[in-house]
Amino acid sequence: MEPIRQLKIDFEKEIISTIQIYLMSILNTNDVVYDIEGDVISEINASAYCKAIRFVSERKDLCLSYSRELAKSAMHFKKSFEEECPGGLTLLSLPICIDENTVVGAHCVTISNPFRSKFSVYDIAEQFNVDARILWDAVKKTPPVPRPILKIAREQVILATELMAKILSRIHSIKESEAAMSKKYRDIEEIFQNHKKG
Repeated sequence: MEPIRQLKIDFEKEIISTIQIYLMSILNTNDVVYDIEGDVISEINASAYCKAIRFVSERKDLCLSYSRELAKSAMHFKKSFEEECPGGLTLLSLPICIDENTVVGAHCVTISNPFRSKFSVYDIAEQFNVDARILWDAVKKTPPVPRPILKIAREQVILATELMAKILSRIHSIKESEAAMSKKYRDIEEIFQNHKKG
C-alpha cells in the first residue's frame, strides 16, 4: 500500500463555497473546508446556534480548534471521522483527495440539531462563557432538521465532498498540464536561441 501523500494546492474558493451553500440550504448548520495545513479555505455558517458560540462566546476558539483537529485527523488517516463537538453537535469530517493516495484538505460539516433541553444548553453556555439566554434564544431560532432529512443530508455531505475532490483533481491536473506545456515551450525557445547563437 502506498503512503498517503499530503499536497498543498490552490483551492477554487468560489466553486467550493457554491457547494457549501447548497449543503447549508438543506442543513442550516456549519460547513468548513480546510487546506492540508489546517487553514480555513471557506466557511459557511447558517446556524444561529453556531454563530452564537463562534462569535458571541468568550471561548469561540474551542469550536474552531475542535473542528480543525477533526479535519487534521481525516487528512492524516485519509478516512472520515464523526464526533460530538464541545457545543453538543455532531461533526462529520471527510478528507478531500485528488487521487487514491493524495489528500489536499478536509470538509467538516455539522450534521445534527442543537440540544433542545434548556439544562443542556445552559451547561454548554457555561462552558463557552456565553450568556445562557443568548444561546437558548439561538436554539429557539434554529428550526430543527427532521431525522430523515439529517440522514439524507449526511449522504449529501459525502457526495458533496466527492464532488469537491473531482473538481479540484481536474483543476489541478489542468494546471499541471499547463505548467508542463509552458516548461516545454521555454525549453524549445532556449534550444532555438542557442541554435541561433551557434
